[in-house]
Amino acid sequence: MMEKLLLRAGAVALTGVVAVSLAACSSGGAAPAKTSSAQKGGTLTSLDVTGEYSGTDPVGVYLGVEIANFRRLVYRGLTALPITAEKNPKVVPDLATDTGTTKDQGKTWSFTLKKGLKWQDGKEITCADLQYGLSRSYDASLVAAGGGVGLTYFGDGSYNLIDPSDPSYKLATEYTGPLTGKAESQAHFEKAASCSGKTITYHFQNAWADFPTAAAALFSTDPYEKSFEKGTANLFTINSNGPYKLKGSTFDQNAGGTFERNSAYSASTDSPDVRKALPDIVKLEFVDSPETITERLIADSGTDQAAYSPLNIPSDKYSQITPDLSSRVKTSTSPYTRFLEINSKTITDPDVRNALIAATDKAGVVKASGGSKWGTANGTTVSSAIPGFQETALNKINPSGDISKAKKLLAGKTPEIRYAFPDTSTVAEQVAAVLQQGWEKAGFKVTLVPIAKDAKPGYYVQVGTDPKPIDAFFAGWAADWPSLFAVIPPIVQSNPKGATFGVGFNYGFYSNSKVDGLIKQANNATDPTKQQKLLNEANEAAAADGAFVPLANQNNYYIYGSKVGGFLPDVASSYYPDLGGMYVKK
Repeated sequence: MMEKLLLRAGAVALTGVVAVSLAACSSGGAAPAKTSSAQKGGTLTSLDVTGEYSGTDPVGVYLGVEIANFRRLVYRGLTALPITAEKNPKVVPDLATDTGTTKDQGKTWSFTLKKGLKWQDGKEITCADLQYGLSRSYDASLVAAGGGVGLTYFGDGSYNLIDPSDPSYKLATEYTGPLTGKAESQAHFEKAASCSGKTITYHFQNAWADFPTAAAALFSTDPYEKSFEKGTANLFTINSNGPYKLKGSTFDQNAGGTFERNSAYSASTDSPDVRKALPDIVKLEFVDSPETITERLIADSGTDQAAYSPLNIPSDKYSQITPDLSSRVKTSTSPYTRFLEINSKTITDPDVRNALIAATDKAGVVKASGGSKWGTANGTTVSSAIPGFQETALNKINPSGDISKAKKLLAGKTPEIRYAFPDTSTVAEQVAAVLQQGWEKAGFKVTLVPIAKDAKPGYYVQVGTDPKPIDAFFAGWAADWPSLFAVIPPIVQSNPKGATFGVGFNYGFYSNSKVDGLIKQANNATDPTKQQKLLNEANEAAAADGAFVPLANQNNYYIYGSKVGGFLPDVASSYYPDLGGMYVKK
């Protein structure tokens, strides 16, 4: 998933190792963070930037912080990850009685709903709701706000949901969802995600060994109440099955929303390892800028004492983080990596692509972005927090760049490079200047293409479309669930023939038959160790071919109010602050 400040939707990237058993089982959770002093009551406020949320309909949600917040507040999944500081938590049951069962090494998964689960209107949550929730991922009009993450994996991606009675039927192209789908395609879908009583069974073309973990992260498998359906008119509505419900009928994209306790929710169907639900009120408040938010939290006055932000402290505010604030400042790892995608349709020569990589001043990018508090130079698109992480040979290049190597690869050529970036801050402009300087030293002729935050179409629509007058562009990604499968294939697997917009996050339209072959072998493998080995080989082959320009693994740097307790960025929340365990100190 893409990072939240770069586009309309970012990522829920969960980033710890989750060992998923391929036998029928029910997992227990890792011990949650200690909250012996946790107190119930009060109003907790999350401060974020105006306009970042592009929707609250679960099928359209793809912003990392949105998923982290809503998973704890209003939208329960089949499974969940617990509140814990552990780096390798085990997935636990949520709406389901266990973490799923499979009898064919991950090609088929079944989940049974617990008893006593209800929507905020008091109606029972049924298997049909689960089936209907997933079916909505096939409707392009509903998923537009979130980029169609469901189909990235369920429809035309790595695993593909299939009708076991007719595996050749192409759901991804024939089925358009419950609102517009034809009766024939609807029937095929209902066999692919079939219901029997309280049990739903998913049938996949390829084995999905860690599907229970993906279900914890992707809202695509969440239930949706058919009677609540109003199509695109529901973009900013919320029908809760969690401990809180939205006050009022719609969420305000510009101001935020207030969440109060949901009387239809039963804590006996849930676990405090997943949701402690301690505050009486949770407010998601939107303001004008990260700088304003940081200034308010530094001042720590009034209701801001019980406030926090999921945004990193801006680098121009680092000097104001004085030693007396140390008890209210938190650093953590991040699932996000920063890199450049290269347009392989315009830069077809691997030597030119590798020259661009060699001439890139990653150390200068890190320094311009805020230094070590912001991130660490790396050689891959994969976060170091992902299970099976390996660096590529690109990490051996001097972080400040190797101009002589770049010149040798160019062999006297002076290619023109049009570099696009989101023009959202002076830092983005400074990073662009650093990149331009290094590339021009090697012999490239560089044209900077800043794209304004309010540009129409937006940044990622412009860089994701083919063809485009862009040769390289700034990007960010994090895993949709803790797996190499959620990073490497989306970025370097070839797009379908005839595609005019990148699938997954292959917006550079990179294509390499060797890489595709290794990914296919990984999809067909059932042993996690072998899968990781094959995917790392695919990533190394892509790196050697100049598929991307690695920059850095980002860090998190947070500040929160003096009355906020239980502040914990963790795996379950993609290392955003986990709302599940936070409380207001008396």
